Amino acid sequence: MPVVIVESNKLDVDKKREYVKNLTKLTAETHGLPENTVTIIIRENKAENIGVAGSLLSELEE
Repeated sequence: MPVVIVESNKLDVDKKREYVKNLTKLTAETHGLPENTVTIIIRENKAENIGVAGSLLSELEE
């Protein structure tokens, strides 16, 4: 049973729903398993706690 843990910035529920659907399909195909064996965990982080290219994501979003 694959478990995929995603560390991400905040996403709205529609984007999460689409992301989980697509990631589940890809993971199941890659592992040759049924989709109902795949678990996706999304851990959302505040933009102030994410660094990208040497800057805080919260500063890049301004």
